Amino acid sequence: MEYTYKTNTFFLLKTVIYTIGFLSLIAMSRLWIGSNENWNQMIENDFIPALIVRSIFLTLAGLLFLGLSSIVNKIYRKESPFLKELVILLLFSFTLNVILMLGLI
Repeated sequence: MEYTYKTNTFFLLKTVIYTIGFLSLIAMSRLWIGSNENWNQMIENDFIPALIVRSIFLTLAGLLFLGLSSIVNKIYRKESPFLKELVILLLFSFTLNVILMLGLI
């Protein structure tokens, strides 16, 4: 009974962390403080550098949630594929930025 409770709690915590992380990355990818003219000028003139900087920003923000996930893994003494999760985070942040900067969303 206790094992089932721990497993359910672990699954719930991981789901909440990943969901909040996913939604936070989407919200942060849409963040732009400047005007629309500045955004359009950046897209036209500095697309690649802006894409790299924005992807690094999202990756650093995502690392916060990966850290929380790792803490939950340590508490429940579970093994996690951190490298696999990191690669998924990198691909997700890059893809999300490309989609947003090309205006597909």
